[in-house]
Amino acid sequence: MIYTVLALGWRGAARHWQHYEKAYLLLAGLATGLVLSVHSVVSFDFATSVVPGWHMTIFPPYFVAGAIFAGFAMVVMVLVVVRETMQLKNLITDRHLDVMNKVILAMSCIMGYSYMMEGFTAWYSMNEYLHHGFMNIITGTYGWAGWLTIFCNILFPQILWFKKARTSYFWMILVALGVTVGMWFERFVIIVISLHQDYLPSAWRIYQPTLTDFGILLGTFGLFFTMVLLFARVLPVIATTEVKAILPDAQPSHHGDDHHV
Repeated sequence: MIYTVLALGWRGAARHWQHYEKAYLLLAGLATGLVLSVHSVVSFDFATSVVPGWHMTIFPPYFVAGAIFAGFAMVVMVLVVVRETMQLKNLITDRHLDVMNKVILAMSCIMGYSYMMEGFTAWYSMNEYLHHGFMNIITGTYGWAGWLTIFCNILFPQILWFKKARTSYFWMILVALGVTVGMWFERFVIIVISLHQDYLPSAWRIYQPTLTDFGILLGTFGLFFTMVLLFARVLPVIATTEVKAILPDAQPSHHGDDHHV
């Protein structure tokens, strides 16, 4: 009943397929623009402020690359589990995983360039506030978070230059986990390090997360994985239309001497 309602009158007619292909292409184009616009606008919320560490013109492409980076890492982890538990090795091939890991590697290089430009801007401009904000990431109270971000997002993914690592479950999951941790701490660096020492020294504070903070964090993780598991349980993990054209033709099977299907 649910699928009947969601089908919206779909009967598989030739006209239906024509409309589907047009809508598919249109939505793909809109989704691509949406990825660029949403993360650019979010980055502008930071870049247009005067907070040291946020007032950076590189933020729009930096945030877009970071979104693709973190998204692909999460998809790799989920895809490996789905591929093994649902016997989908013939549909999700080693080549797919290899290409996805290449994208992660490319985004890692872009993230490394962005980090270098942040440091270069702080040094070249010689703006004392910007310089202080960047040095806080490297040597400040939360320097450990800054170095952990650099290691997980830039240094560790470089192992994907090797094809063996790109096709090994162990290494691809380890890198994906590292990227997920690194991107979470990147948000920590952007928010906490930039705000815990602003223009007013009397307002400087050390951030100490509360039980409420931990509850919100764990709750978001739980909600995300619950939605992913429900999706995998109720909806087709692999879109039928994506594989319909490449499936082999069904061969007739013979029943008895005179009848066949």
